[in-house]
Amino acid sequence: MSHLPEGHWRPSIESARKYLIKMGWVAGLFLVAFANGRLYGQVPAAAPANGLPAGDGRDLVAVACSQCHALRTITALRDGSVGWKILVDDMILRGAQLGPQEAATAIQYLARNFGPAAGPMQVGKGETQPLPSGPGQDLIQTHCTLCHDLSRVTGSKRSKQEWNYTVTGMMSKVSGMATPKEIETMSSYLAAQFGKNAQ
Repeated sequence: MSHLPEGHWRPSIESARKYLIKMGWVAGLFLVAFANGRLYGQVPAAAPANGLPAGDGRDLVAVACSQCHALRTITALRDGSVGWKILVDDMILRGAQLGPQEAATAIQYLARNFGPAAGPMQVGKGETQPLPSGPGQDLIQTHCTLCHDLSRVTGSKRSKQEWNYTVTGMMSKVSGMATPKEIETMSSYLAAQFGKNAQ
């Protein structure tokens, strides 16, 4: 049996095993990064736009938004230009790489393709209880379901002030969606039927 010179490091089976495991992790991470097309910051041109309708702004939205979350996060939402502007501005503050003109193009694209006219949001429980009768029921039925199912209403308990704040915010997303009187009627109905003390 040959002996190595004194002072020469000889790896143990355990240290060799740990080294191979570590190299396996490195190779695995490399392959994942390569498969995702994100190696060295490269993003494939066609992949991010999957699921987004064609139009001016699609590529901007696809690349800027997919850096932090899946595109499903966007395609599930419904909002007007005011609401999308608030959301895009917030995302820019969080690091989305869009200049002022690019942001304006993205907002127009989102409002055009994912506004209230695109159908209800693809979120929520999907189970809607019938709305109780009362003044404002028809307004809730016609206005709120433009953007989401009614489970988001029937599953909430808020005070009159909170409902007023919520309804005002929702109705401001699309210009002229509801008059101040209609907003008051809806808020009163919701507070009576789905207030914090309502049964």
